[in-house]
Amino acid sequence: MSPTYLWYQVQPHEHLPEGMAALTLTVLSPIWQGGEITVVFPDGWVQTLSGRTAAGRPCDLRVFWTEAAVGGPPVCLAIGGDGGIRLLEQPGDGPRTEAFTSVRPLLALAPSLIPEPVLAVIGPEPVRSPRLLG
Repeated sequence: MSPTYLWYQVQPHEHLPEGMAALTLTVLSPIWQGGEITVVFPDGWVQTLSGRTAAGRPCDLRVFWTEAAVGGPPVCLAIGGDGGIRLLEQPGDGPRTEAFTSVRPLLALAPSLIPEPVLAVIGPEPVRSPRLLG
């Protein structure tokens, strides 16, 4: 399967004044797309990720396998809209609160933290053929 490419940029806004320059991402898997995902860490800490527009409105989150650098190792990446990703963070036993909210341009997910419904769409970490020098 030949890789496809996705263009992604985060516009400067109130919560990310620096924004993020445009990137061309290599897509190595199907793309999971939806409103939000919940990531549960081994210590019980919980992050709920959702996509945002630069105007602060909710938009779809997209999660897929890409590569860290051209020919590099696969990475599971979550991206939002032109406003990035909103992370609602809370202790495992704590109430959902806005006090721990932050915004990031994108987020890499460790394979062990990918929620099962997302993994069912994007599949396991892709096995890449080694590139030969010559």
